[in-house]
Amino acid sequence: MFLANRKSNLMAKWAGLSALMGASLFGLSACTTVEGTNAFKDGNTFEQEVMSETLRGLGILEREEKEDISAPRAPLVLPKDTKFLPIPTKTAAAALPEDSDEVRLDETQLTENEIRLIRGARVVDLSDAQGRAFTPKEAQEVARRFREQRLIYQQALKSGDKRPLYLPPEKYFTKVGGQDLICLAENGDLVPLDSPLCPPEIREALQGS
Repeated sequence: MFLANRKSNLMAKWAGLSALMGASLFGLSACTTVEGTNAFKDGNTFEQEVMSETLRGLGILEREEKEDISAPRAPLVLPKDTKFLPIPTKTAAAALPEDSDEVRLDETQLTENEIRLIRGARVVDLSDAQGRAFTPKEAQEVARRFREQRLIYQQALKSGDKRPLYLPPEKYFTKVGGQDLICLAENGDLVPLDSPLCPPEIREALQGS
């Protein structure tokens, strides 16, 4: 029985030693160099990267002084007087479009003459008898009238119904001094200069100019 116990102990020791050696070999097989390569690639690599470094760590071999491969960043240089900074030498185009006085107009179903009138005509009111350009909202309103009246007139022609009163686009405007003008009534509507809704003061101011 003594021999059986001794044999069992020896087998346990060998099993433990085998497990320890296996773990050691597994750990060594995972060793990598500073470059990320396997240390067991060849004998020289193992000697230089594993054995030599181990002996240097134990103080048996002197550690070699390696050149520092890191590149420190240059210090940030600021001008002494930040009140007067240098003018940038590089110029870039503006990201936003330049302002434009041109009215953006939906030209769908508009004739060239209607587009010309909307873009070139001037709006006169009690505060400005010289006239101003259409606002985008006013331009769209006049364009809507042109489309609406033309559509109604064309539908009446096709159906044979009584023709509705059709005011041609140029009748909305009165040419004064070579300029097409339209009147802004006090209620905010755009009307011809000869309309009863157009304040008489505007016509008088235009006649005196």
